[in-house]
Amino acid sequence: MVAHVPSRTQLQALPDHVLELMLEHLQVSDCAACCCASQELNALGKVVLSRRSRVSQDDLPLLASLQDIQLRASVNSVSLPGSNILAEVLRMIEYLPRALLYIAHNCEHLEELSLKLLSQATANSRGSVWDHPSLLKRPHFRLSEVWRHRTRLHSLTLVNIPSRLLGLDDASFQALATHCPGLQHFCIGHQGAEESIYNPEDYYCKAITDAALAALAQKCHHLKSVELLRCGEVTGQGVSQIARSCTGLTSFKLHDCPKVSERSIVQVFERCHELEIVNIVPATWSAVQDMLLWQTDGWGRWQLGFHALFTLAANCPNLKELTISEEQLEEAVVDSLGICTVLEGCRQLTKIAFNQLDMADSVFERMARQTTQLQALEMHDSNFTDLALAAVAKGCSQLAYLSMQGPRLRATRPGAAQRQPLVAQGDVTDIGLKAIAAHCTQLTCLRITRNTCVTDKGVASLAEAPVVVLQQLQELVLDAVLCTWEGIQLLLNKCSGLRKLELFGLAPA
Repeated sequence: MVAHVPSRTQLQALPDHVLELMLEHLQVSDCAACCCASQELNALGKVVLSRRSRVSQDDLPLLASLQDIQLRASVNSVSLPGSNILAEVLRMIEYLPRALLYIAHNCEHLEELSLKLLSQATANSRGSVWDHPSLLKRPHFRLSEVWRHRTRLHSLTLVNIPSRLLGLDDASFQALATHCPGLQHFCIGHQGAEESIYNPEDYYCKAITDAALAALAQKCHHLKSVELLRCGEVTGQGVSQIARSCTGLTSFKLHDCPKVSERSIVQVFERCHELEIVNIVPATWSAVQDMLLWQTDGWGRWQLGFHALFTLAANCPNLKELTISEEQLEEAVVDSLGICTVLEGCRQLTKIAFNQLDMADSVFERMARQTTQLQALEMHDSNFTDLALAAVAKGCSQLAYLSMQGPRLRATRPGAAQRQPLVAQGDVTDIGLKAIAAHCTQLTCLRITRNTCVTDKGVASLAEAPVVVLQQLQELVLDAVLCTWEGIQLLLNKCSGLRKLELFGLAPA
């Protein structure tokens, strides 16, 4: 008689965050072995390995057979310059060049390379650490050695990497274009550490200019994805070169690049008709930049005005994901008319994410009518009301991911006026949660953050949703809401399929 084999082991029945904690306590080699046990452990193991910072030279042979390599180093201290931060950076500098040298000579199957420095250190401390004498004496490793040997590379991501650490400059990216003409994904820049806004030298990435983008545009005609994150030396000319030569782009991401004009963004939307993902954080402009661009390009002061949105709607009907954030602007720019135009022309949208946009209820009513395939919606400090939520819940029957976030305090540049939040406490109330329970039958993830208008009454409304709907909910996040633990328990008792739960700042019982 053949013994019954359960479809899921007791280990796999554990929540994902518990499995991640278990994997984090394993050595790198043991964690890599666990990745071979099942598809679920493989996915979790990759997440754990990607953010692991304590690695050693003994782990390098594990890289040889990989096609997708992600190396991330974390500097988590937020204190003043001291031995803790320096020790972390020194350890990373000891390992990273050796790992990359090993990759260059041994990883024959390398196709994707991602390097990210995840830093929460303040701007002043970061600058002081990188200027430490012990670092300046160390020999620099030029990252271009990797793509000189690994010409099959088709994806490169470089985030928060100091240029002098790996010799990043226009020459290295021109070499990338020469040796890797099959490059399809290119991402470079800085992100996170918003407090470094006070120090432009640290806030903006200056490792790349228009010359490098021109080389990529001329030789890498298969580029499908370009992501420029706070690139202070990239101008509209470089972006225009990409638009003219890489018309097959499917993903375009531009975050706070102050020298890029609206005209160049319009050219991307005019020529790249296959765009499926657009993610833009308009930059903050100065009076000098306004006058210069007006004289040279003849365009207005904003990167994402109505002209750009109208061009997107007219030329990119296959757009799937649209993300717009005005977190770096001191006043609202993107208006409801421009967004309505995009919704009219791009009816295949499956994900929409707005951050700090001043949207009218009419935008969400149009969204409910025209984006019926919508599966993910993120509304962060964007005037999302109960009426708007009810319209989306009724019209977008495939909605599976919903994130609503209230306003937060934002850092501004010295001398700039603080942009006021659209609302003081959040717009969605318990009435809106009742609409979710009644109409969002495909919901698997619900996130509500910084909203004191949500109480136990709204959570009780969610608990009244059909049992089948509650059982398919996999992720629930409630942060800074007026809910009590007793009220949330009523909902949790019915969510048997819940895999992730985050509760912060709950109201006292």
